Amino acid sequence: MDALQCYGSSSDSDIEDEIDEAALRAKRFKSASDSTTERSSGSSLSLPPPPPELFSSVPDAVTKKWSASEHGGRVRSFPHVEGNYSLHVYIPVVLSSSIQTKLSPYLQKAVSLFPALKSMADDDLSANVNSKQGIKLATEFHVSLGRTVPIRIHQVDTMVHMLRRKFEGQKRFWIEFGSWDVFVNDDRTRSFLSLEVVATGYSEIKRQVSLVDDVYRLHSLPTFYQNPRPHISLTWALGDVVDALATVARELNAMVRLREEKNCIWTAPATKIECKIGQKLHPIWTATV
Repeated sequence: MDALQCYGSSSDSDIEDEIDEAALRAKRFKSASDSTTERSSGSSLSLPPPPPELFSSVPDAVTKKWSASEHGGRVRSFPHVEGNYSLHVYIPVVLSSSIQTKLSPYLQKAVSLFPALKSMADDDLSANVNSKQGIKLATEFHVSLGRTVPIRIHQVDTMVHMLRRKFEGQKRFWIEFGSWDVFVNDDRTRSFLSLEVVATGYSEIKRQVSLVDDVYRLHSLPTFYQNPRPHISLTWALGDVVDALATVARELNAMVRLREEKNCIWTAPATKIECKIGQKLHPIWTATV
């Protein structure tokens, strides 16, 4: 297998946000209610101005203590800090029913070789391995263009604005998926069986990663991996099981050579870039042609 590269766990569709923004605003403006009472001198304090649009534009999140037992053994990629929001920039990839049907034999083979594989929605795939309907996956995946990182609430507006400016004038392009490979998150708590971009679309995605890196630097955020390997992750397993999944990937790539022309499973259009901050989705770019 080609050189293995570590990727953050959130590059594989488990963006989590447990920040209690409502509590943050309540703390920030607690003095507002207190200021309505008159002082002993007889004068009264006026209410402070309402919170700026920046604060009201970010949706409230729900405070919930992270429990690995409730998330298939997964752990957070970075610790919970009040006032932080998870940021992820990516190209959405939709799997049509025909593509899911095409992928089913590969996934059936993968699960037969490694029964502990789970879907990105934490479903146990082995339960459906002998089903007449075959392996069922989610329909929406993504190609990450930047690391998933925490940002402060005051950075949200500038982040979205700068990203939109960077991607003005981008053209629609195609992405070719055709090589199975294995990735592991930075803390090596999860391993992913993924489809890698093999040729068409690679240079465009690499250029877009560079644009996102520019914006990250301006916000003092860590940039993407030095040698990007664009991919979508379809399944995962708990822990560092790279060696076992590398064997699975080799078997699947042998199937690709036998079944597919030009070693390509399918080609998907890249027509959007999205930025998810906390629970809110911000459209960054949509192709016009």
